[in-house]
Amino acid sequence: MKAPSSLKATRFLLGLAGVAAAGYGLAGLPTQLGPAQLIGLLVWMACAVLLHDGIVVPLSTLAGSGLRRFSFGLRPASAAVLRGALMVGAVTSLVVGILLKAQMVVHSVSAVEGDYAARLIWFWAALASATAVLIYLLERAGKVSGSRKQNTRP
Repeated sequence: MKAPSSLKATRFLLGLAGVAAAGYGLAGLPTQLGPAQLIGLLVWMACAVLLHDGIVVPLSTLAGSGLRRFSFGLRPASAAVLRGALMVGAVTSLVVGILLKAQMVVHSVSAVEGDYAARLIWFWAALASATAVLIYLLERAGKVSGSRKQNTRP
């Protein structure tokens, strides 16, 4: 199935805007950073690419194939909700993990405030509850519409 020409044009324009924004940002770097900072930034960016391509992509591919087996029998919308919720939870847990580590290192209470561990547990409970309710509603709506389609056929 071919994409409509308006979609292709939109993609092209968005890509062009992204390249222009990146070029503008890169052109300003030498005027704002010294040589040591530029080298540090390039090393950081190279490590980010290696981390993404070497760890994040393989792990998310494995998780996605595992989720396909776990969500077998769910409607596509329900499976998408499940995958999205797990991705949001994983990214949030990574960020909170960094904050928890910073809390252990920093001895000033005002620098990193809050009980992040307890809040993460509450976040996961709320995320799991909301996801379960949404999947239940989507599955139920799908079964109702599926039975209506069967009843209307001659």
